[in-house]
This record gives sequence, structure tokens and C-alpha cells, in this order.
Amino acid sequence: MFGAPEWEWTGDNRFDDPGPGLFRVIYCASSRAGAFGETIARFRKSLGLLSQLREIEDDEPLDPDLEGGLLPEEWRLNRRIGASRLDESLRFANLESPLAATLLRGEMAPLLAELGLDDLDFSDLMGRERRVTQNAARCVYEATDEAGASVFDGIRYGSRLNLGWELWAVFADRMAHEPEDLYRTISRDDPDLREAAEILDINVE
Repeated sequence: MFGAPEWEWTGDNRFDDPGPGLFRVIYCASSRAGAFGETIARFRKSLGLLSQLREIEDDEPLDPDLEGGLLPEEWRLNRRIGASRLDESLRFANLESPLAATLLRGEMAPLLAELGLDDLDFSDLMGRERRVTQNAARCVYEATDEAGASVFDGIRYGSRLNLGWELWAVFADRMAHEPEDLYRTISRDDPDLREAAEILDINVE
């Protein structure tokens, strides 16, 4: 569960290697609710569909099923959730640190100019522009000290869905951890799944 993803499954997530094939990332969360929230967010109601449905003039209330926002049973049955304790020796770049943003602003200046950005702030580092977030991850991965040793083993950041969810992007080749609870099935009534679903306005099938 905490092994490195296959190379063909990399490249789409926030802090994946922008390519070609330098590093892989294992995504973790400090809480189970955060882990669920990050993975079920794609099942939220479509804003485009919600907007269209709101334009329909009808005396009858809208059928909630038409709006989407349903986590299918198949999703739960095909997945497991586990827990592990990251080694205390691991060092993480904190993207909520003003110093980190300042350093990355200088390192990424050519790319930012190419993208038409006149600055770099927290919203960019946590945003949806993958060329920014993934290149930030590469800068962190390639950072070395005066002796040429790697400085960081991953990235700590807050979820853009809920700032209370603390997340970790660990570079797979630097991962050090002690598994505690692996491969548990996901119940429909799992309280942490329910918490995440309620926050994101998703119904659990």
C-alpha cells in the first residue's frame, strides 16, 4: 500500500515529477478523514451541472440524484485504507512557510515568467496549475546542502479542500516508515469517510 506507484500512474497528481522519470511520490495524510477527502473529492457535484439545473423553472423540487455527488459502492469495495508512522528522521519542506515560497519564487522564476505569472504565493503552490506545483516538487527533490546531500525527503502541505487536513508528499526513494495498520476494508459507515463526505457534500452509496 505504501510502495512506490508504477511509473505509468505518475504525472497527474499535484507534486508528481513533471518528467522525465526522476522521482515518484507517495501521498499520505495525518488523518483518515484527510486521506478520504483527498481521494473522494472527484465525486463532488459538478458545478456546471448544478448551474444548469438551477436554471430549470419547475414547481417540483429537483431530484437530488440529478445533481450527482455520489460515492459509488464500487469505489469502497476496490480500495483499502492503512496507517503507517513516518520515520522521525525524514525532513519535509513546508509549503506553508513564507521562506519556502520565497526560495521557490527565485528558483522557478523562468517558468513563472513563461506561464505569465508575475509572482508566486501560497495560492499558486497549492493551486491547480500542475506545471507550477510539480516543478516546485522537483525543486524540493533536487535541493542539496553544501556537501551535495539531499535536503528534503518530501513536502508537507495543507489540503486545498480543508486547511485542517495535513498532507504529506513523500519521495518514494526516500520513504522510511513503520506500517501500523494495513489493508483495512472501507465500511460505508466509517466515521472518517462520513466526515469527509459531509464536508464535501457527497453521499456514500
